[in-house]
Amino acid sequence: MKTTEQKRWHHTSPLAAIFYLGRIYKAIAQNAVQSLAPLAALLFASKGDLVGRMTFGVAVFVASTIIVAFIRYWFFRYRIGDDSILIREGVLKKTQLDIRFNRIQAINTQQNIVFRLFDLVTVQFDTAGSAKQEGHLPAIRSAFADSLKERIRDRRPANAADSDDQTESEIESRSLLQLGIKDMVRIGLSSNRALVFLVLLGPVLDNMENRIEAAIDDSAMLAALDGAGLSIASGIGLVLSVSILFILVLAIASIIGAFLRYHRFELRAENNVLRSIGGLLTRHEHSVNIAKIQSLRAIQNPVLRLFRRFRLRAKQASSGRRSKGKLFIIPICEPAQLRSLGSEVFGDEFAGVDLQPKSPSFRPIAMNFVRSRFLLFGLLPSLLAVLLYFFLLGKAALFFLIWIPVSAFAAWVYYRKYGFAIGANGMVLRKGFIGYQTTAFLFRKVQRISVTQTPRQKRKGLATIRFFLASGSLRLPYVDNQMAKDLRDYILYKVETSRRAWH
Repeated sequence: MKTTEQKRWHHTSPLAAIFYLGRIYKAIAQNAVQSLAPLAALLFASKGDLVGRMTFGVAVFVASTIIVAFIRYWFFRYRIGDDSILIREGVLKKTQLDIRFNRIQAINTQQNIVFRLFDLVTVQFDTAGSAKQEGHLPAIRSAFADSLKERIRDRRPANAADSDDQTESEIESRSLLQLGIKDMVRIGLSSNRALVFLVLLGPVLDNMENRIEAAIDDSAMLAALDGAGLSIASGIGLVLSVSILFILVLAIASIIGAFLRYHRFELRAENNVLRSIGGLLTRHEHSVNIAKIQSLRAIQNPVLRLFRRFRLRAKQASSGRRSKGKLFIIPICEPAQLRSLGSEVFGDEFAGVDLQPKSPSFRPIAMNFVRSRFLLFGLLPSLLAVLLYFFLLGKAALFFLIWIPVSAFAAWVYYRKYGFAIGANGMVLRKGFIGYQTTAFLFRKVQRISVTQTPRQKRKGLATIRFFLASGSLRLPYVDNQMAKDLRDYILYKVETSRRAWH
């Protein structure tokens, strides 16, 4: 029999409008052209002072988003039942979520600077079978969030990997990793976003190039008149200075982003759960059940290699869409910590797992991989380009032949970085081009495995293995065919005889 409290639908704090305002602006930023183009066209098409029109447009935009955020807050309701959380939301399109406690894999929280002043947090529920957080409770009291976590933990099935009869005070909590100021700088400089931002340097340089050309023309005229040719050198120096300044600004922006996201980052182990806490203005708390981890990947791009550091990504089960699995990210760690974190995830089942790319345990794939990639992506495309453009460009079409040695070198580098290491209960795959990626997984997590051969592989006695996990697939090309079959049979045996769940 449900109590009156369990039947009631509750509002969260009115400050939840800030949460919805952030989601609105984030959606607009992701679709800036489609979202803002109509407003910009209206402003420029109307008559009057441009500054006044822009001020009016910005005011209307901000006011409308604030109103929408409050409306979304007002139509949000939640109710806590005996074994589930019910959430109602939507203005025109009504939705109701029924999130069962036993389906919740992790409970993540966020606390921005405003919520911190009022002791509020936003709780996000990570459920099985979904590619992202399924539900959320914005702007609820921290004490209520803690009691809700405890209630969900107590209501999980007794055989769940992360449940026990311990109280909160009895839960074993160990600190595995703490990051400092130097780590924030390393994270910022090694961020892929910093490299992506460099693409913006192209348009800036194009604009500067036009200005330099004009300066050079002017300087040539001046040189003819008075013999002074310093403007050309000044122009080149200006380009270099602007380029360096632009790169420095991007690097500083990336470092600031690292501080905002990972300031005072700490990774803790609580029984069978990994929990990370970090952030400057907004404190993020993410957790992952170790039993739910499908694979663990260590990434080392050129900058991280220079720092002798790694980035870790623990991937959970996805909803089947490629590259949409849930990630638990450890932004940076040292080589010694890499081994200990791998042991933390896989335990005694894959003792001594070594994710370091230089480990001597890795075995190479067949060298036929180089010839295959060279023919497919190097020689054939180059010859085809020469044939297609010879009648248009003449001998100049032979320039495409330069791709042949470039592709041969790339295929060789790619081959050298491919490798695999097989253990009793799991294996590690290695690949890369300008960096390294090593991925470890347990055999019992494999849902399907395939061994395929191309006609050329069949003649050489080689094969390609593909491992299908709940978080996606992994590929190992150009290995001995008999070894591939033996490995397939062994993995299937381990799956069938394992008493532990794949999830």
